[in-house]
Amino acid sequence: MLFNSIHFVVFFLAVFAMNNLLRPWPTAQKLMLLAASYYFYGQWSWMYLGLILWSTLLDYAIGLGMVRVRHPQRLLWVSLATNLGLLAFFKYTNWLIENWNVAAGAVGFTWQFSPMDIILPVGISFYTFQSLSYTIDVYRGVSTPRRNLLDYALFVAFFPQLAAGPIVRDYEFFRELDGDRRLDVERAQQALVLIAFGFAKKIVFADNLAPIVDHAYATPAALGFWDSLLATYAFAFQIYCDFSGYTDIAIGTALLLGFRYPQNFNYPYIATSLQDFWRRWHISLSRWLRDYLYVSLGGNRKGPGRTYINLMLTMLLGGLWHGASWNFVIWGGVHGGYLAFERAVLQRIPLWNSEHVAVRCLRWFVTFHVVCFAWIFFRAKTFADSQAIIANLAFESVLDFDFARHGGLALLLGIMLAAHLLGGGVGTKERVMRDRGPVFAVTLAAIALMLIWFTPAATSAFIYFQF
Repeated sequence: MLFNSIHFVVFFLAVFAMNNLLRPWPTAQKLMLLAASYYFYGQWSWMYLGLILWSTLLDYAIGLGMVRVRHPQRLLWVSLATNLGLLAFFKYTNWLIENWNVAAGAVGFTWQFSPMDIILPVGISFYTFQSLSYTIDVYRGVSTPRRNLLDYALFVAFFPQLAAGPIVRDYEFFRELDGDRRLDVERAQQALVLIAFGFAKKIVFADNLAPIVDHAYATPAALGFWDSLLATYAFAFQIYCDFSGYTDIAIGTALLLGFRYPQNFNYPYIATSLQDFWRRWHISLSRWLRDYLYVSLGGNRKGPGRTYINLMLTMLLGGLWHGASWNFVIWGGVHGGYLAFERAVLQRIPLWNSEHVAVRCLRWFVTFHVVCFAWIFFRAKTFADSQAIIANLAFESVLDFDFARHGGLALLLGIMLAAHLLGGGVGTKERVMRDRGPVFAVTLAAIALMLIWFTPAATSAFIYFQF
């Protein structure tokens, strides 16, 4: 069930109505939300509901057991091994088989394996990380075990963030679950603005850029310089509008049901360093990788050399988390390498860290293009396709600009970039949320008109649903 479908709209309106009707009976309200969440997920595959139930029951029991046993670390290892084992089986089995077959063939081994018929369950990467964060926090003493199984099951499966995040911590969710979740005018306005902006990003921008990007990456070797450059920029904005649009809708719908979630995107393309970018892009994943992987590896506590290694390992594994492909590993490696370079070299150059407007613009320009360069590996289906795009950018003539073919897209991307930079500077969305005058109504009316005029004939699933 996609957010950008009539099915979801009808489903959510029914859930919203029942959520308000059942407010005097909290247990019935929770049961309804849990049943709605399982129904939501079951629209992709009822069979894989068993995985969510297994993960829920396992980590619920482990959380309770950790405060009762002498060696809670053993229970933590059970949670890690089981959850990551299931994730690895569904996500990486065929990739490992493929790599084994290539390596074995290269050295003359005849022992080959056939790929398995495995379908990746939607959202498994997200709810696995969310469930693991709970057991790790209970082990560390950050969180107390949740004794109510219904509450914990709802934490794992709550439908707004189930398919693609944001990855919510248990204390953030339970604070809302236990608090006053009545919907007031302020919350309703914030939610409507988030949902409206989310649909505009996804349908008006991401879905209209998708055919352009798909066409370019289908035959990258046939592209010229400007085709490759504009396709790279187009994908940067497609994935931003697609994913931040999803999370805007997710956070907005959760807010209408009484749950305030933390921000997941904060104008990432205004970042003036890669560290700043990761404070703004997919914030819930960034802090998960920082708190549970980077810190566990030693963080920056064991000297500069180990810090750089930890940064690289964190980003390599973060890349692999996105998908079973060496291209995702390279994408993570580009980010990890540049993060280490920033810390080891750039942060030590006084001129580079100057607040002079020209230097800040230079830092922004470099950061934006490092991110766009890494997106090439993220989007390309194969390493050869990535090489083709990069070769076009490096060796094709820059004089192949055709105004009839390239002008419209270049203008659109320029406007989108300018709007993003301006929005980050003045907080456009945040201002609309706070407005009590005509700005709120005019903005929503403008978005409604955009959706009427610019909705493409075919819409697509959210990009991060495949992760």
